[in-house]
Amino acid sequence: MSLRAFGPVIVLALALAGGAEAATCGGEPPAGAAEFRGPVLHVLDGERLCVALGPDPSEWVPVRLAGGATRASTAPVPRGALMAAAFGQDVTCRIVGRDDEGVIAECVSDRGSLRRLSQRRQAIKAAQAWR
Repeated sequence: MSLRAFGPVIVLALALAGGAEAATCGGEPPAGAAEFRGPVLHVLDGERLCVALGPDPSEWVPVRLAGGATRASTAPVPRGALMAAAFGQDVTCRIVGRDDEGVIAECVSDRGSLRRLSQRRQAIKAAQAWR
């Protein structure tokens, strides 16, 4: 096989391998928007994820889910549980605030609130199986 046949595979491998963490979630929600919609394409930890507004990571909005571990009544969620509940889902996020890393938002999919879904026992079991 020629190098030309491997071109797309090489590009994909380089994109996935090099600087993935630095390149993710580089976008902003639309100016003045109270909410935005898109697929979840990256889960950073148990309360932060990226919602894509376009195909390039510079168009992915960093989101911290509202009602996270900073509230006394809410325990931290494992990354895998949020991954099981959110990854690949189309979500609508309503902005409730901002922090140094992006927006704080309440995000829901057609299955319900991502925060609630990731705290369900089924999501935690799926996360353990995913590991």
